[in-house]
Amino acid sequence: MLALGPDHDTIPLSSQVHAQLREDILHARLRPGELLSENLLAQRLGVSRTPVRESFQRLAREGLVRVLPQRGSQVARLSMRRIREALFVREAVECQVIRRLMAQPLPQDALPRLEACIAQQVDAKARGDVDAQMRSDEAFHQTLLALCGLQGVWSIVAQARDMHQRVRAIALPELATGEQAVADHRALVAALQAGDVDAATRCMAAHLQHNERLTQQIATLHPDYFEREDSGR
Repeated sequence: MLALGPDHDTIPLSSQVHAQLREDILHARLRPGELLSENLLAQRLGVSRTPVRESFQRLAREGLVRVLPQRGSQVARLSMRRIREALFVREAVECQVIRRLMAQPLPQDALPRLEACIAQQVDAKARGDVDAQMRSDEAFHQTLLALCGLQGVWSIVAQARDMHQRVRAIALPELATGEQAVADHRALVAALQAGDVDAATRCMAAHLQHNERLTQQIATLHPDYFEREDSGR
């Protein structure tokens, strides 16, 4: 059934269905290349086919669903090229965020806020809660933007994160990558605490570059999850 939030009465049903299916795709509960059935999803969510069909159309515009003429719809496969482009954007933006943050005295609550995100990440890992690990990881990066007054930039970072979010959702349980993410975050906080801007920037860059290596590993394990692309491009 559709998980309704406290303000569900004011949100159109099609938007609620879209949000649920989008989360299911980004968290890899619906896998890349998986065929989608309007009937089955409507039954699972406890809605009619109409909001499901409308959600498919919206998700197709977002590049998360592919409409197959005369065959229905499927979850869009991953694109190695687009993931690399997204990670390039993230590294350019988030390394600059670190430099900007350290160009001024750190807010007093900066380190405790970041450490709280890491503590949540560790707790989620201990419980085997992949979704909670991903939420706490997102909170860590969003907090860095907030600390230097760049909350409005989050939409850019979030859009780039979406491009490789599914890889991380697959890698967390299959490759046990949670420990590396925690170690990366701790190293970054230690560099911030030491006031070493170059070390902190390197930590951020290395952290993001781990995602590209994960993508390569997942592509080796699950080549059917990825689009066929010209490797020379």
